[in-house]
Amino acid sequence: MKSFDDKEIIYGRRPVMETVRGFRKIFKIYGTAPGIKWLKNELRTHGIDLKILMYEVDKQKLQNICGHSDHQGIVAEVEPFEYTSFRSILSRKPKLLLIADRITDVHNLGAMIRTAHLCGVGAVIIPDKSSASITPPVVHSSAGATEHTPIVCENSIAHTIQVLKEHNYFVIAAQIPHANTIPLNELEIHDNIAVVMGSEGEGISSKIIERCDVSVSISQSGIIDSFNVSVATGIILHYIAVALEILK
Repeated sequence: MKSFDDKEIIYGRRPVMETVRGFRKIFKIYGTAPGIKWLKNELRTHGIDLKILMYEVDKQKLQNICGHSDHQGIVAEVEPFEYTSFRSILSRKPKLLLIADRITDVHNLGAMIRTAHLCGVGAVIIPDKSSASITPPVVHSSAGATEHTPIVCENSIAHTIQVLKEHNYFVIAAQIPHANTIPLNELEIHDNIAVVMGSEGEGISSKIIERCDVSVSISQSGIIDSFNVSVATGIILHYIAVALEILK
């Protein structure tokens, strides 16, 4: 990521478009001729009148601006990402939450946020340490879903879970199948559910598992030990979202 003062550079067609449709202030847009043409067509399709200067530049200039080659011909200079407060989430009490425990890979975190958005998750909660934060690469990997999904950054996930339980959330830990897990299809569905997904290598920390109400696993075949965390997130969230009638 390259930043200019207190600004961020978002790159890629869909991430830029979703940022425009979101809540961040847009300062400038740079693009190749095809990239700017695509963006203007999208703006017209969605009825958006964006009064922002657009600068036509070549591909190399775009790469110099954003530091990435997969810019798809368009980048935007925007204000930094703003996290949502945990208190505001508790006041709204959405049916389904996702807690990402120590997800360090930006591609996995972005994919998980994209999945959460499409499954109607009310918020994604991440820790402020030992985790990827919401940077432009995460925005890119989420296809811009970060701009439409409330994301909370908390100091202690263990304490966050305790508070959620005090607010009548049923907290589920996702783990690989073992003696102490139940199959996902045997999960008892509660009115308000928080799903905890663990890090790519170590899974969910034991301190977090102890705070959860139940551990679930996904039935699987083959000799590889587990699904990729973003894929597992999609399977579990979609199953629960359907059961909660969030998706109809």
